[in-house]
Order: sequence, then C-alpha cells, then structure tokens
Amino acid sequence: MDDPPDLSQAAPSAKHILIVEDESIVALSESFMLRKKGYAVDIANSGEAAIASLEGGLAPDLILMDIDLGNGMDGTAAASAILERWEMPIVFLTSHSSKEMVDKVRGITRYGYIIKNSGDFVMLSTIEMAFDLFSKERVIAEKNALLRRAEKAARIGYWFVEKGNSEIALSEGSRAILGVESEACSFDDFERNVLAGGSAPRAAAFRMLLERGQPYDISYKVRRADTGAVATIRSSGRVCGDAILGVFQDISDIEGLLVDLRKSEARQAVTLRSIGDGVISTDTVGRVVELNREAERLTGWSNDEALGLPLAEVFRIVNASTRKAVENPVQKVIDTGYVVGLANHTVLIARDGSERHIADSAAPIRDDDDAVLGVVLVFRDITPDYEAQEMVKRSEGIFRTLFDEAHTPMLLIDPESGSIEGANRASSRFYGWSIEELRSKGIADLNVLPSADIANAMREAVKADQKEFQFLHRSAEGEQKRVLVTSGPIQVDGRTRLLSIIRDATDKHELEMKLSAERKRSGVIQRDARHRMKNSAQMIASLIQLQLSGMEDEGAAEALGILLSRVIGLSMVYDQLYVEDDRERVGSAAYLGALLEAVEASYVPESVRLRREIEDIVLEARFAVSLGLIVGELVINACKYAFPDAREGSVSVAFGRGPDGSIALSVSDDGIGMEAARRRAGKVQRDGTGLSIVRSLVEQESGKIEIDRRNAGASIACSFPGAPSMN
Repeated sequence: MDDPPDLSQAAPSAKHILIVEDESIVALSESFMLRKKGYAVDIANSGEAAIASLEGGLAPDLILMDIDLGNGMDGTAAASAILERWEMPIVFLTSHSSKEMVDKVRGITRYGYIIKNSGDFVMLSTIEMAFDLFSKERVIAEKNALLRRAEKAARIGYWFVEKGNSEIALSEGSRAILGVESEACSFDDFERNVLAGGSAPRAAAFRMLLERGQPYDISYKVRRADTGAVATIRSSGRVCGDAILGVFQDISDIEGLLVDLRKSEARQAVTLRSIGDGVISTDTVGRVVELNREAERLTGWSNDEALGLPLAEVFRIVNASTRKAVENPVQKVIDTGYVVGLANHTVLIARDGSERHIADSAAPIRDDDDAVLGVVLVFRDITPDYEAQEMVKRSEGIFRTLFDEAHTPMLLIDPESGSIEGANRASSRFYGWSIEELRSKGIADLNVLPSADIANAMREAVKADQKEFQFLHRSAEGEQKRVLVTSGPIQVDGRTRLLSIIRDATDKHELEMKLSAERKRSGVIQRDARHRMKNSAQMIASLIQLQLSGMEDEGAAEALGILLSRVIGLSMVYDQLYVEDDRERVGSAAYLGALLEAVEASYVPESVRLRREIEDIVLEARFAVSLGLIVGELVINACKYAFPDAREGSVSVAFGRGPDGSIALSVSDDGIGMEAARRRAGKVQRDGTGLSIVRSLVEQESGKIEIDRRNAGASIACSFPGAPSMN
C-alpha cells in the first residue's frame, strides 16, 4: 500500500497539544499545521476518547476541543469532565460565532474559542495567548501559596470585608490562630467570638471602624475554638479603599517583651497591617523615618537614602488633571490628629520621573497616652483601576455618540416607570417630536397598547437578552405606524435600562413576500450548485483519465489511478443524490453497485473475479461518502497487490446489517496475503496511505476495523453502529 506523507517530528521539548475533533480530515489538517509550527500533537475523535487518553497517561499542555462532536459526549461536557480531574487550558473550536455559542463556553473555560476556517494565524495566536494566560494563573497560584506560607511562618493572619457585605472573610493564617474552620463569619460572631467575649471597648473599636472608618490597634487574649488553649493576639483594622482590612498576630511567645517595645510597635503595627501597600512613616515634623519595600519600589527611593528627608521630597504628588502639587497629607494628620485620605486623581511622581495613580490615606501613630508619635502614610498603585475607569468613560462616550448619530430610531427607557430617558436624532425625525419633548414623555405616550400590556412587554424585555415586539406607535401628528421594536437590558450608571431600537414595519408584509420568493430562488440555486458539483467531479475524473492515457511513467500513472478511483467514489454519491432528488440519503444497493461496476471496469484485471453481496440500506449521504471511499480503497488495493503476475483469484465485498443492528462491511481476497505483498514491494512493516485513510474514515464514523493478515489471502472487516442509516 502507499506510504503516508513524511511528517517532521516535534522536538522533545515541544509543547504538546491534544486535538479533539470528530472530523478526521479536519483533525489531520490541523495536526499537520501545528506540527509544522513545532508542536507535538495527538488526536482524539470524541470526548470519551480524549478522557480515555488522559486516563492512560497522556499529558498534553493544551486541548483544542471541537464543541460539536456528533454522537456521544459534546465538547462542552467533555471539557467540564476533564477540568474536574486535570488542570490544563482548553480552547474550543466551533463553526458558529453566535452569542449563544459564546455563552455556552463562557462558564467552562476562560481561554476562549476559535471559529473554524478563521486561519492558521488566528489559531496559533489564540493558542499562544492561552499558554500565556495559563502560565500567569500558575504564577498567581504560587504567589498565593507563598503568602500562606509567610502567614504560617510569621504567625500572622488577616481578615477583610468588602463594603456592603454582611460577612467577614478569614485567611488561613487567621483561622489557624483562632482555631476555627469556617472561612467567613457574621459581624455579630466576629464581635462575640473573635473580639473575646463581646468586650465593650473592643466591640466599640470594631464598630467605630465599620461605621466611621476609624482604625484600631488592640491586644487581647482569646480561647482557641479547637483546643481551648488561651492565646494572646494583636489585632488591628483599617479602611482600605472599598474594603476593611484587619491583621491578627499571635504574640503569645513574645508577650513579655511588648512593654519595653510598645512605642516601636506603635509604628510597626500600622506597617504590618499594610502588607502589600506602600508605607512611609514619618516623625512629628514630617521627616521620613522608614519606607517599606513597596514604598521603595513606587517612589524610587531606598529606605537608607530617604531617611531624614522631608516627605515632600520623597513623596511627590500632583493632581492628575491640573498638574498642581497636592497638599501634603502628613501635615494634615499632624495638625488634626485624624486619618486623612488622599484626594482623588492623585499622581505620584517617582524619583526617575515615572508616574502612577495612587490612593489611600495617612494616619497618626499614637502611644498609650494617645500622644502622636508620628504619621504613617499608606498608599497603593491604582493605575490599572484608573485606566479601566477612564476606558469605561471613553466607552460610554462612544456609546453616546453612536446612540445620538445612528440613523435608526433609538430610545432609552426606564423599565419601572416607562419614562423615556434618552432619544436620538433619528427618533425625533421618526416621531415628529423634538428630543427634549420625547424625553418628557413615557413609552405609553407612543404605544397604543394598554398600560398593563406595555408593562408586561417591558418585563419580558428585561428578562431576555434581546426581545423583538411588533407594536402600533403614534407620531406627533397622530398617525399610527406599525413598528418592529428590538429591546434589551443595558446597565447605565449601575441601573438597568431598556435600549429599544425601532424599525418601520408598515411594509412588513411586502418584505415577507419578497423573503418567501428569495427562499424559493435560494432552493433553485442550491439544486443547481449540487448539480454543478456532480458535473465538476465527473469533469475532474475525465481530466485524470485523459492524463493517464498518455502517461509513460508507471509510478505516476499508478498514483493518478488511485486518485481517479477516489474521485469516482465521490462522484457516485452526488450522482445518486441527483438522480433520486434526495440530498440527504442514498440507497446502498444502487450506490455501491454502481461504484463497484466503475471500479471493476477500470481496476479489476481479467484474472480476478469481483464478487459482491450488497443489502439495500438507506444511508445518510455523509456516511455514504465515507463508505464509498472505504470500499474503493480496499477493492483497488486488493486487486493491485494480492494477485501479482496475472495470478487468478477473487475479491469479495459484503455489506449489510449485523445481528445486533450494526452495519457491517467486509472486503476479502484469496491472494498472496498482505505480508507477502509487502515483501514483494520491498516496503517496511507499516500501513500505507490508503489503509491510513480507511482507518481514519472508519474512526470518523465511530466504527471499528479488524484486519486478518493471513499468509494466504487477506480480510478487512469494518463495523459501524446503526445510527448512520435512516431505515
């Protein structure tokens, strides 16, 4: 048999990709392209096969998953099952680009999907981005693990609660210190259990933090919930942006040292509770005492270089819009004794001139007598958040421009009251009212339906992503217009509004008639296209035949002959579809009979008899194409290799239903046998291109293949489930 193409092997260090695709030819094409780009590739033709490969030890770096895998488990179900057991990126492949398809994969993986036939560049770019995202997620996971180890080593833990939330989240370190298992607790449980029995001063400090944002720093004893042992902890809490952050430290082993070190810890406790933020502490005249590592990174000053310098020299801040210097927050704290927040839109200019948007606050450092010892300045880089907010503003501006300038009438409606909050110029022209007049009206002023029906329609539109209605609307002149309204919910300033797009449907009936005529015309075009496709296949076969008639090179003639047989196989399918005027199915007796007659006339020598036993089964056209290629390949190869030197013999083809309802195909011969044929041809012990194609087509149709490599004769049996037939 023919040798398969010589594919270059991937390097041992190449990334490994598993393609899950039921269309074998598509999978082969994708695998060839990826191997050329240096990837190692395996192929599975179903979700079940992919899972079995992973269970067998296959460890790909990424999976390309076809969403529609035909019979059995679909791509989304297979991906979900894989991700429950293995951690790897999965990129979906699909022939559809609808929102429904996007929503289908959104909750499964964050690595996106690729539209088939979008090109090698899109596929390679998506794969590279998936590898990059997966790598970054691994780094984040490692950093989180490092944070947990740091908590354990330092015997610290933190807790936090987002504003508006009713529960306080406890870190792993906090739970270890307190001896609890729950990752969250209510405010009441936090006061009663964590703050040691509802002690009034401690509970009051916690409530002042919640209600006024006033930080606290207290030490007290707790009884561990798991062992009952008493531990001394230091607890502090502060407002940090839109959340409240607190830190626990188990100081049981160093409690005796706290008295001598209290003033020093007054500064260090605030720094401790600001892990991850930039922290600068100053003395009472505003000179730098200490910078933590994050502050060194953000300002560009080292702790040694900044020591003793005025804060304004190290911490240069200006307004992002006016570029004017912002008042030093440390001086405000020294003057008032209160926590002071930085102004919005504040930019920090680092020592090297680079700029970052920052946020947070400055707080006093006090001793036991409430005297101010200095000030701690806590800040963080919010440049990404700031840029995201600016992007949202720009997006809103773009939306407003598109809304105002669109040629289609649009209205922005409050679904609760029905009031019109926005109208574009096109709607003003359509209804005859000015934009200001439309904004003063409600949708009930335009829609002739009763108010209750209008309210029901708005509720339906809010529930759906997009809903289409047909209404009668009135204009300023009192004229009633039949309109098509496409309405759906959008978020405006955190509130749900309905964006309604209005189209004039007065001539809708005429349009429907035109659409009906167009559908009929489309059917004629499709029939003509199929007819042309059949004729094109016959023309290609004729051209190959002409080329063969004048060819002297036996090897090339042999290759063209095999190609001709494959073209004839495809042509036979279209011939049967066209004759029977049925584009979806074909009868196996007529189809295989005609195919074998053509093969016999062109490829079966006079010394060989072709026997056939064909049961008539109605087959789906797609399955018939694969079946024809399989039969053609097997019969031609048997005639070509099993009977050398004009040896006499026979080739038998049997096709029909098995006892279990499956579809069975067998091609056998009484020739010299496959191994002897290989030795005569001087070929290595491997299957050629023809048998590789047969295997691939059988697997594509969820079938099985068995090969009897006897010394005398050969037999190849294929079985398929009953699904491909339409009986």
